[in-house]
Amino acid sequence: MVVVGLTGGIAMGKSVVLAGIKTIIEDARIFDADQCVSELLTHKETCEKVSSEFGDSSLTDDGQIDRHYLRKRAFDSADQRAKLEGILHPGVHKEYLGALNLAERDNIPFLIADIPLLYESSYNYDQDLTLVVASDHKTQMERLLMRPGISEEMARKMIEAQLPIEKKVELADHVIWNSGSIKQLEKQIYYFALWLKKKN
Repeated sequence: MVVVGLTGGIAMGKSVVLAGIKTIIEDARIFDADQCVSELLTHKETCEKVSSEFGDSSLTDDGQIDRHYLRKRAFDSADQRAKLEGILHPGVHKEYLGALNLAERDNIPFLIADIPLLYESSYNYDQDLTLVVASDHKTQMERLLMRPGISEEMARKMIEAQLPIEKKVELADHVIWNSGSIKQLEKQIYYFALWLKKKN
């Protein structure tokens, strides 16, 4: 089995690339760290840990996590962000190991792991190769500001919280550049997927 670590900067198009690869390599299995985080945030144990670290204001009236409030707190300082990551990252890594074992058991040829903080995380994901999706800063800001509830200040903080994209590109085995047209992006996805299929 070939394990691909898919990462890049926020709002640079990882999800689009992932969907494109899956269309071409239909028998690839996907692990989505963001989806995993969303599920973890609904767990009672996570709610209790978040409430303990960030106070009762981090929960809604019905005891669920107030994600808007939590995002604001997490990006206010590196210390706050580290606290949240300390709650969530162990759970994400545990789920990933489970997905990895299941894929090996099922004899799946490819596992594509979409891990936004792959390089920032202290956990090892044992990927065979890394694919970074990148774009220029202007395009990234424009895409991020299109998301609901994201101010320019918040967008700046979210970008600064990640390893600079230039560094991620340096560390990557492969790069897909996503500042051009959809057609240019699709062509890059196609050739990467074609190359990947030959690896197995």
